[in-house]
Amino acid sequence: MSGAIEPYTGNSGLDRPARRAGRAISRHQLTAQLRIAAADADTDVTLAKIDDVSMATGAAMQAVVRVAQAQKHLEQLAPEASGRLAFLADDHMLAMAEVLADLRRELRRR
Repeated sequence: MSGAIEPYTGNSGLDRPARRAGRAISRHQLTAQLRIAAADADTDVTLAKIDDVSMATGAAMQAVVRVAQAQKHLEQLAPEASGRLAFLADDHMLAMAEVLADLRRELRRR
């Protein structure tokens, strides 16, 4: 007789305590597999959220750069409007930050 543990495969002539132990081991192994699958799924969700926030942040940064370039161009055409243009550019940047904060909050809830 070998000393290896064999998984429970039904009533194979074992006495009651041995069958009970086999079922307990099988349940424990199944529970471990379910926990691993859940952890893998949670990891996939987290990675997708990271990708979403990164993509949105990149788009917001591009939008801020476009507005900054437009501000610079318009200030050359009308230097007297530089304060107003800076106000609008800053307001745009704050709006981008607010949208990103909203996205992060929404993703945290899911």
